[in-house]
Parts: sequence; structure tokens; C-alpha cells
Amino acid sequence: MKNSNVSIIIPTYNRCHILNKVFKALEQQTIDKYRFEVIVVDDGSTDDTADIVREFSVNSQINIRYFFQENKKQGAARNLAIKHAEMPILIFIGDDTVPDIRFIESHLSFHEKLENPSQSCVIGYTTWPKDIKVTPFMHYIGEFGHQFGYSLINGNCPLRFNFYYTSNLLIPSSVLAKHDYFFDEDFDVYGWEDIEFGYRLENSGAQLFFNRKALAYHYHPVTVSSFCKRQENVGKASNIFIKKHPELEWFLGDKAILENNAKPYIKAAIYKNIANLLDNLLSIPLSHDLYRFILDTYYAKAATSISND
Repeated sequence: MKNSNVSIIIPTYNRCHILNKVFKALEQQTIDKYRFEVIVVDDGSTDDTADIVREFSVNSQINIRYFFQENKKQGAARNLAIKHAEMPILIFIGDDTVPDIRFIESHLSFHEKLENPSQSCVIGYTTWPKDIKVTPFMHYIGEFGHQFGYSLINGNCPLRFNFYYTSNLLIPSSVLAKHDYFFDEDFDVYGWEDIEFGYRLENSGAQLFFNRKALAYHYHPVTVSSFCKRQENVGKASNIFIKKHPELEWFLGDKAILENNAKPYIKAAIYKNIANLLDNLLSIPLSHDLYRFILDTYYAKAATSISND
């Protein structure tokens, strides 16, 4: 796979305000522009996404291909891109993920040196940009597992399926073609579709590695309150996941444990409001245990509410 060409895949929904920044970063990549294409799948946006993509592609030297679909969520958008991708290497990024200038070069250089690149996937390092305010809570979720868990990675050994972060992920197209793999479109709420995808890839024999030098910046500030809403969606989606893979109850949460974790919901809601104030206005860091308690309670509450309906 030496000197492979790349399809950059970007699912997007109502993020036209940041797409220009993503495109400009791709235009400045250190590898030759003919070596990569950019596939944008618009998942039913109602803003100016189509105009932004069209205007940029007319004036740019990079090859941007645009597809529109009615709102079917990110998994379906990525699947549409996979079907149209023409390069042997796929790199998935988010529509709010701005690549470093050496992003593609770093991904390819690392991947080519792996022992078995044709069966190896790679996550890069997605971090917060320097030109936005990064609160203590944002640092926590970006490093310790609820959004990304980079600080939990030790050494260069293959990673487990729960590290398949599609904000910054390289996959050889041969891996998907060999197993006829696509994202599961039954996930109709946010959460888990990329991890479920990674679980199937892991079971097929694919390996996942971490390349810290494949750097991208995440332009999506969050608060404790907004992230708790995300946790609720992830909790709801866990019910879809566990029906497909009951053997992962240990990972997604045993029902009895989840019900117990959901009991202090009112306490967690109070702590959430306090943490949100301290974090957002005063940038006062709280313990990881407290952050974890709040987020895990919101997850458990949503997961058990759906499963009991």
C-alpha cells in the first residue's frame, strides 16, 4: 500500500460555518493534491452547506465530490461515501474536525510502516484547537474516555474496538470490501454506530493502532450540560447496540447495574448544574470521579428508561 491515494470522507449536517475551515486545511496538505479526493455527504442539511461546497470546489485545486441524502444520520452518510470512494485508503473525519497541515502525510507514513497494513486501521489524535476556550471538563472528555480516551492508551499495541473514533480514522478500503462491511443504519440516534462498526471489524481480524502525529483539531466546544444531553442519546442508542450484541453487556452496562446507577439522577442533575457553572464561567476543574458520576448517571437513566418502555 506504499504511496497509496486517499478518499477523505466527511459526513455533514448543518455545519456550513466550519466546513470552509476544514476544506482550507485539506487544501494546504503536504501531499500532492492529485493523491486525494474529498467526499462530502450532506445528510439533509437545511443551511448553506451545498452552496459552500459548490463555491469552494469551483475555486479549489482539490477534488471535492458532493452527495446529498435525506436525513438518515451519520452511519448512512458514511456508507454512501464508502460506495463512491475511489481510493485504496479511506480516512474518515468529522465536519467539525480540521486537519493539521501534515495530517494525510502522517497517516500514510505511519500506516505504510505497519506489519500488515492491508488489515490495519489507524486512529489519529483529535484535540482541541488553541483558538477556542478549552475548559477543564473539555480536557477531561477529550482524554479520559467519554468522548475520546487518548490518555488511556499505553504503548503501541493494537487497540480494542471502543477506540474506533470516526472523527479521525484510517481504514484500507480492502478491509471493507473483503467483509462487505458498512455502518449499521439501524442506529437512528447519536451514539455507538462507529464503535459497533469497530467491534465487527475487530472480530473480522482487523487491527487498530494509534498515531498521535496524525493530528486534527475539534471545533466543537461543549459544556457539562450539553454533553449530558449527548450522554442521554448514547444511553438510548446502547439499547440498539446490546440487542445486536448481547455478549457486550459487560461493556454497555448490565441492566441491574444501570438501574442502580440511574437512581441518583436528581443528585447528578444538581451536580451537573454546579459543575457547568464552575467549568464554563470560572474554569475550575473538578475531580474525574465527579465528572464520571454525572455522565454515567445520565447515560444510565436514558438507557434504562428506553429499555423499560
